[in-house]
Amino acid sequence: SFGADNCTLVYASERDGNWQLYKAEIERKEDLNFPNATLIKEEVLLPSKTVERMYPKFSPDGKEVAFIEDRIRLKVLNLETNKVRQITDGSTWYELSGGFNYAWSPDGKWFTLEFIGNKHDPYSDIGLVSADGKGQIINLTNSGYTSGSPRWVMGGNAILFITERYGMRNHASWGSLNDVMIAFLNQDAYDKFRLSKEDYELQKELEKEQEKAAQKDDKASKKDKKSDDKDAKEEKKVKDIVVETEGIEDRIIRLTPNSSDLASAIISKDGEKLYYLSAFEDGFDMWKMDLRKRETKLLHKMNASWADMEMDKEGKNLFLLGSNSMQKMDMGSEKLTP
Repeated sequence: SFGADNCTLVYASERDGNWQLYKAEIERKEDLNFPNATLIKEEVLLPSKTVERMYPKFSPDGKEVAFIEDRIRLKVLNLETNKVRQITDGSTWYELSGGFNYAWSPDGKWFTLEFIGNKHDPYSDIGLVSADGKGQIINLTNSGYTSGSPRWVMGGNAILFITERYGMRNHASWGSLNDVMIAFLNQDAYDKFRLSKEDYELQKELEKEQEKAAQKDDKASKKDKKSDDKDAKEEKKVKDIVVETEGIEDRIIRLTPNSSDLASAIISKDGEKLYYLSAFEDGFDMWKMDLRKRETKLLHKMNASWADMEMDKEGKNLFLLGSNSMQKMDMGSEKLTP
């Protein structure tokens, strides 16, 4: 996981028979990135000979690192104070062969994660839990079947995940068919998603006008004030996510038109398009769905035996792994390049 400055990297490494967390930093300011760095400083975070720590992820502001301890507990390390707080106590995960999927919210105040709800191992649910370590996990799915691969979308107003709820189920440890689903964390985001294409365009125009008016008022109120605090400006840009737990079970929508063998799914930054890797006839191919028009088409024939994808922070590029190669897709032209 890269830090907010792109000059720091945290990772897990098994050395001397134990998994530990390591932080690497570029030492010379002249070096702009890791591939071309001449000097890299490495240090162990929370050194231990008995406790395993793996799957580290920087918080959005780069000030904290989340990790999984002993393969079952989610914890957070504050890099400034070196203090650790516990997010989950280990009672919601039983598998010891590896960790579980989790992700920071864009505002750094929440986690979405896979967990075993109601002690129904090995069937995982999708949960939401506060990053301050004081709250209980909120079960978003409660399906009784396997759900996983949660990720934040639409600026943190929704969580995308994959589930076998509607497809062929995993009753004998194999053969599941999955769907992509989305859970909206607040009513406003859900209502906007349900708008028709025409109504949504009108809504966007209205929001643009409101934003312009708000900026004018803000400039007028700060005309005689000066501030050189760049960090404060950056923090103000990150809006707090609004979480409304009441009625959240009624704000979960199935996106894919039919169940299939799924590898990964991502929604574009504007929330208009769903990209997913699905295997229907042979290997995994990339499919695209217009979420307003509900139109689906095969975007790229890949025929990959295994595939995965991630989008950059700006939402301009999609990176794909599969077919023994790594490719990049420009989100504007939707063209693949090596």
